[in-house]
Amino acid sequence: MAGLHNLYVLMKYLMMILSFIILVSGLVLLGVGIWINVGTTSFIKSVGEFSSQLGIVSNILAVAGAGLSLLGFIGCYGAWAEKRSFILVFFVVVSLVFLAEIVMALIVLIYQQKVANIIREASKQTLIHSYKGPGATDAISVAWNALMLTFKCCGVENTTSDFVGSTFTNNTGLLYPQTCCVNPVSPSCDGVNTSPGILHTSSCDVKIIHFMKSQSIIMGSTAAVICVLELAAMMISVVLYVRLGSSGYQV
Repeated sequence: MAGLHNLYVLMKYLMMILSFIILVSGLVLLGVGIWINVGTTSFIKSVGEFSSQLGIVSNILAVAGAGLSLLGFIGCYGAWAEKRSFILVFFVVVSLVFLAEIVMALIVLIYQQKVANIIREASKQTLIHSYKGPGATDAISVAWNALMLTFKCCGVENTTSDFVGSTFTNNTGLLYPQTCCVNPVSPSCDGVNTSPGILHTSSCDVKIIHFMKSQSIIMGSTAAVICVLELAAMMISVVLYVRLGSSGYQV
């Protein structure tokens, strides 16, 4: 019996550790959600009308992270204080969250290409119709200038070709803005000269999608770790719940 008791004690501390890790993972998701909403303002503004959808995604991540943090606290306290009610709540909520994460992962896998196409098209429309140039102070122009300077790219898909018929070209008569240049302050960067070496050769959609994929790998890895931890925590919580009930513990 002593060996069995020690096993339950071990599982109790394992649940506390797993719950603490879930709490920390939730804080990471909360941080990522806040970062998307605050730290990538330029990118969000550059996709125009679809910025609201990206804002929703960041809010979902933030809320999910806050929820996981609270859940981790409940599990950790329930195991430490040996409260069956807390452990039961922990098990039920973790089970629901686990199922929801599986469904969300499947949706992301199914629609990831569609999302990439939507972002590409939305970005192109804002560049053509709303971008006014390096000196403009409106949100979309500032966002595009920041993107092209940060990612060292030009245009959405075809570099200077994307500016043909655009508001920027119609207003200035230039083929490209200074932010497209490798060296924006160079005399050769005059908006007309397209000689090799003057302009960035990469289009921004490739850079943006690559950036998003790199972030999705981080978020996906975090989510996968959380799912494994949740599965282990569910099994341990069931055992502890049954153990505490059969041992005459009071809730």
